Amino acid sequence: MARIVRSLALASMFLAALHPAARANPFARFAPPAAELVNGRWNGVNLERRSRCANAQNEGTRGTYAQFDVTTDAAGNFTIDQSGITGLNCAYVGRYVTSGERIGASGTYSCTDGKRGDFEARAIDVNGISLDIQMSIQLTGTESCRIEAILGMARLAPPS
Repeated sequence: MARIVRSLALASMFLAALHPAARANPFARFAPPAAELVNGRWNGVNLERRSRCANAQNEGTRGTYAQFDVTTDAAGNFTIDQSGITGLNCAYVGRYVTSGERIGASGTYSCTDGKRGDFEARAIDVNGISLDIQMSIQLTGTESCRIEAILGMARLAPPS
């Protein structure tokens, strides 16, 4: 009997610590990720693996440190302005969608060196101080590379 009482007490403490939706229904899932958490200025790296390029010298793996200004809005618009330390600036402009526990986005990609194409972000993971975006880019201009990229970003939490 004492074991049952202790088990019930532990279960009660566990349920009290849960998200309100989970307390009402233990099988409830958390709300979809909030796309607005990605908004703001981030610092990090753009890692790329390029393949199937028209010019063989453009194939391979690259990494560039950059500042990223990310914006979303309630209408579903999604923009990343990337300012690289090399002086190269790129823009990702499109739409985002949430599906279950995932955020995805797709649209157009353009850079100040003339590169253009289409992007699709398959996974956008954000927790407030870090943002990781896995994407594919297909260049459509004079260079035709297929790019698999990870934008890995971080920022300091606001002072408390």
